[in-house]
Parts: sequence; structure tokens; C-alpha cells
Amino acid sequence: MKKKKTKKFRLLKDIVIPSGTIFYDASGSVDYGNGMFGAVIGLTKDSFGDFIYEIDKLDKDIEEWFEEVE
Repeated sequence: MKKKKTKKFRLLKDIVIPSGTIFYDASGSVDYGNGMFGAVIGLTKDSFGDFIYEIDKLDKDIEEWFEEVE
């Protein structure tokens, strides 16, 4: 059985979440389709969050933020 190759992207710039940003209740489940990529970000030893971004293809605007990793 051949293992399916998965895509990965490396972030090229810092993403800053400004103070005062309001976080909403995220209970329940979300079904993301193709083109969605995520990373878990730790804030403290007891807390973490998900960062999800849609990347269908690398175009000019996206290329300055992400690069594909082999």
C-alpha cells in the first residue's frame, strides 16, 4: 500500500494577534475541506490554540507568506 504524500507549508512571516482581539466560543466540530492547513500554537504550558489557513494554490499574494515544504 502506497502512503499518500501530504502537503506542508512553512510560514515566512510573523503573524501577530493584537491585544484586544476577541476570541469566540469554538465548541462543536468543524469539517475542513481540501486546501486547509493548520498548526497548533502553544501559549503556556496549559494552553494552546489552532491556526487554520486556506491555501488552494500558491499565488503571488500567498507566496510572500508561505512556502511549500517537501
